[in-house]
Amino acid sequence: MPSFITCRVEAVLSARPGLQRVRLDDGSRAFVLTQLTGDVAAGDEVVVNTTAVELGLGTGGWHVVHWNLTRRELRQPGPGHVMKLRYTSLQVDTGGSEEDDVADVAGGEVPEPTLLGRVPVVACTLHSQVAIVAAAVAERAPGTRVAYVMTDGAALPLALSDSVAELQAKGLVHVTVTAANAFGGEL
Repeated sequence: MPSFITCRVEAVLSARPGLQRVRLDDGSRAFVLTQLTGDVAAGDEVVVNTTAVELGLGTGGWHVVHWNLTRRELRQPGPGHVMKLRYTSLQVDTGGSEEDDVADVAGGEVPEPTLLGRVPVVACTLHSQVAIVAAAVAERAPGTRVAYVMTDGAALPLALSDSVAELQAKGLVHVTVTAANAFGGEL
């Protein structure tokens, strides 16, 4: 069974598209997947899932903001009709690149293969492997960037991946694709 507590956001520690990291008034830390809950601000009252931290799982000691009680409602229309986290209270329309709106994702009428930029495609069984593979490709073929496909087995909300954010900032990952229940990729 999940565990939840209610806290106030004391401070937003960092933010990037899809992710905020916050300090709570009880001294604990939490991350916010803004695609699911919207942004939070200092002073907001939030419901926080504490289960993984209580069980000592691999969250690095971060709780997960489940809902912002300060906001009465949230409407963030998705780009299509592909649902992730189906049949949960946080199901979200993420759209899919195979839908008619692929041109909108790419910013114009562009055939799908071009979206990947004709770069090598990497799909790893573990999320932690992508940095090693991207670095190896760059070492063997300087200037080469890869397209990273996050699969179901490697699934975490892509916004949560510091590794992928850093690889993109360094120019080693050109585009991200999320498949199955993984979500948050550019495609």
